[in-house]
Amino acid sequence: MPLYEYICSNCGQQFEELVRGQEQPICPKCGSPKVEKQLSKVAAHSAESGQASHQSPLPCGMPPGCCSGQCGLT
Repeated sequence: MPLYEYICSNCGQQFEELVRGQEQPICPKCGSPKVEKQLSKVAAHSAESGQASHQSPLPCGMPPGCCSGQCGLT
């Protein structure tokens, strides 16, 4: 299940949501289905190498703070 970042067009709330198949997320603050998927920044820049690093410090492959720890891997 991919984790996506969204912003609500109605109230401006930013949130993350696990999305399955063709599910349409709704805003957790106002309940509006008018949400826009945002681009996630997953790569971190290393000043030493000058290149982006795509390695995650977590065993699940997601960046720190990505979820509430529901996967049990954090």
